[in-house]
Amino acid sequence: MVSNRTMTELKRLTFWGLVTFFWTLSRGDTEVSCVFSEICILNCSIQPDNNPVINWTHLAAESYLVHSFSDGKDKVEHQNQNFRGRTSLFGDQVHSGNASLLLTAVKVQDQGRYECNSRTAGGTALSFITVAVDAPVKRVTLQQAGNRIICSSDGIYPEPNLTWATIPPSNVLLRSSTTVQRTNQQLYNISSSLLVPDSHPNLTYSCTVRTRRNSSTAPQGSPEKTEKTHTSRGIAIVAGVILVAVLMIPLPFLSEKFKKFWESRGQNQRENSITEVLAEREPITNQRGDNEDVSLGEMLPLHPPTNQDQSVIST
Repeated sequence: MVSNRTMTELKRLTFWGLVTFFWTLSRGDTEVSCVFSEICILNCSIQPDNNPVINWTHLAAESYLVHSFSDGKDKVEHQNQNFRGRTSLFGDQVHSGNASLLLTAVKVQDQGRYECNSRTAGGTALSFITVAVDAPVKRVTLQQAGNRIICSSDGIYPEPNLTWATIPPSNVLLRSSTTVQRTNQQLYNISSSLLVPDSHPNLTYSCTVRTRRNSSTAPQGSPEKTEKTHTSRGIAIVAGVILVAVLMIPLPFLSEKFKKFWESRGQNQRENSITEVLAEREPITNQRGDNEDVSLGEMLPLHPPTNQDQSVIST
């Protein structure tokens, strides 16, 4: 026979179990958005404890263990192979109540519902996290192939949507065919081929690839505009080469001309200096007469007389 004390304890545990269950349901799951191939943190808070037991589980069609922590260390012996080497806890913060899961190299298969089950001295606690994985649109490329424009973008999740438009907007009916492929990593590659109508040669076309996380648009000119652009660039390049060649050819000739110019200018300056000196000495020549020569020594500056010279003059 079950004692009254035991019955009371069972009722108490059942009551608090129901309270915890309905409180969890009322609070709802925490939603987390993770980016493919990057790091993602699944938050979970527990009551601080010196020896907590933590179990992370992926609640898929077949639930499997993601990560365990007990006796102050990680326990990964029974971890699912899909998460091997990609999970960890914040070891230095677990005792203070942080049981968050650090998930690296996120895969598409990681999306879904997770359970954080913790057991401490204060009891058992559950929290649920719903993970969504996104591989955003990174690049949209356009290629011209005759009268068709091909738009493509790779490595996207979930399945993207591709649309064509004209710039400026018009009512032109655009005919295109789109294909979507799935990769081994569960990502999507999308490609679309647009038939350019001959009746609207002046329109510009754009391609937009969109997912729930982001979108990217790439514009493209019509074939006629593309051909004209390439022709204009070719003409500009040829003209630039010719201009450089014309400027480079006369450089040696111009250099020689400048050299002779500076040499003649220097010679003229020297001749002008001699002329100025002779002009300063002209009064001396006039005092001696037109037929009397002036020696070079007489043209040089005179030094002050020495003491010996002064004595001779006095005598």
